[in-house]
Amino acid sequence: MDNNNQNVYNYYNYDSKPANVKNTPGTLSFIFALVSCGLWLLSCCGGMAMIIPYLGWVIGFICSIPAFLIFPLTIAAFICGIIGVNKKNAPKGLAVTGLIISILLIILAIIGIVVVILASLGVIGVGVLSTLPNYIQDLQNFNY
Repeated sequence: MDNNNQNVYNYYNYDSKPANVKNTPGTLSFIFALVSCGLWLLSCCGGMAMIIPYLGWVIGFICSIPAFLIFPLTIAAFICGIIGVNKKNAPKGLAVTGLIISILLIILAIIGIVVVILASLGVIGVGVLSTLPNYIQDLQNFNY
């Protein structure tokens, strides 16, 4: 190889190994976001299990216990995602994915909080509870 080609070869570092750069905050962001999604799905399934006669409330209660971890894990995923995206010379794929999933979970949480507040104020009706006052009134007006 002549000198000119050798300089070009060394300029692009074809003979050196790539640096083993890790993005730990980005990986943690992705893991926290996935665990939050799993817990969210578990709590949703637990809520749907409450319609099962007899044992449904037990299943629903057990599945809703880990739901208290969703919001802190989502916030941790969001913070780690921001740190991972801003890390220099590191892969950003998992950080961006964790950040996007955590933003979607935060939006879902805000929508859920708004629905619960509106339902508790009686602005909107949710499922069986929306027809419960009419059902009680019909029972009171029923002549035996």
